[in-house]
Amino acid sequence: MKALVLSGGGAHGAYEAGVASALLQREKYDVICGVSIGAINAALIAAGTVENALERFWYEEFPSRANHLFPHVPRLRRLIEHVGAIGNGNPWRDAMGVARAASALPFLRKLSEYHKSSLAAVHEALGAMVDFDRLQTTLLIGATNASQASAAVFRALPRDAGVPAQTATRTEYHDLTHDNFVMALLASSAMPGLFSPIELAFDGESNLYADGCIVHTSPLGLAVENGATEVTVVFVDCERDVLTSGSPVGLAEVAYNIATLWQQRFIDYELRIAQATNEIVRLGGAPGKRQITIRQVRPERPLELDMLAFDDRDAMVCAFERGVNDGSAVPRVVLPETPLAPAALTPAPETFWDTLRRVFPRVAVKRTG
Repeated sequence: MKALVLSGGGAHGAYEAGVASALLQREKYDVICGVSIGAINAALIAAGTVENALERFWYEEFPSRANHLFPHVPRLRRLIEHVGAIGNGNPWRDAMGVARAASALPFLRKLSEYHKSSLAAVHEALGAMVDFDRLQTTLLIGATNASQASAAVFRALPRDAGVPAQTATRTEYHDLTHDNFVMALLASSAMPGLFSPIELAFDGESNLYADGCIVHTSPLGLAVENGATEVTVVFVDCERDVLTSGSPVGLAEVAYNIATLWQQRFIDYELRIAQATNEIVRLGGAPGKRQITIRQVRPERPLELDMLAFDDRDAMVCAFERGVNDGSAVPRVVLPETPLAPAALTPAPETFWDTLRRVFPRVAVKRTG
């Protein structure tokens, strides 16, 4: 089973959408997994209402309506810039950053009100772009059950599709319907601090659900748990070299580095599970199962786009086009790792007696003593 895995990253999802649009020109996937903005992209692929839904969403719909749908985000971006500058070694700027952050406390208290007031408009806008009844590919959407402090997966299946044989035991699964499809996508992308958790009811029990990146980061493990054996993962951040990246400047960069490390640890853990599965299959411990192949696409250098720059059309178009270019290349295989050629055995040093036997092969030279 082939799976496309789409991670989160706010406005960086434009790059991810570009990669996906290029991959879909030559690949067909049995299941698409997504969290946060990756869940939105996944739904546009699997249940888009228009042709080229990804391109239309990132080129037109999102940037043109961002300020109306998310009126609090520009001010929040400025606040993050002020706070992020604290700790850069300039006492005057540090003091100004603290003062500006303190002045924004009344605004921060109203964040949930901003989100609730715009939720209906966001639901309407996304509902015009995706339709559960048009679903063509199985969708697995990662979310966080904030009420129960647990991982959750929202599952959307086409009419003729079977239920994937998932193996996770500590993750709650919920099947979506036409009525809760769009709201579940919004729950998966409800980034903490920006948007309030969304209440959803399943089997008569209501819980608050939030951004899937909190527990899933990249839904790579989600794809493997549901039986995928050929997985293509799209990341929106480049690989970070801690030895050459230098010391962080300011709180913002420190926080970003911590988040990157946290994400990388999650991904490394999921890769180790996949490696262990491959070893079990290789040793014959899982009859009927195939080894897992994981490929990845990610930018070689950081995207020139703020994660919250939802209204910056030019920057998002540029990121989308970079994604198309990167997605047109062959994805890099990260599992199984290419085995190294066995090292040639180094012969033992030749002794004096060995030399005599080699020079005089017909003469029996015996070593005495």
